[in-house]
Amino acid sequence: MKTKRKKKIYPSQEYSNLKGPIRQRLVAERKKLGLSQSQLGSKVGVSGAMIASLESGRSKPGLEVYLMLQEVFKVSGEELFPDF
Repeated sequence: MKTKRKKKIYPSQEYSNLKGPIRQRLVAERKKLGLSQSQLGSKVGVSGAMIASLESGRSKPGLEVYLMLQEVFKVSGEELFPDF
């Protein structure tokens, strides 16, 4: 039985699996602050898995999370989630 090898992710491929500027903006803002998904989740009051879900587009934030993300990133909510 063959085992699958993990692909190496190079810096140029960092955003290749993300779809759309919303997710890119969330990832870019988080990385600008030097935070992991779990660290950002702790600041906002949610799990790291929830941040991953937001970044991948699988879910949208509730109002409280939306407001906390604005506060942490010091960016308007419309810039982070223009379709919210």
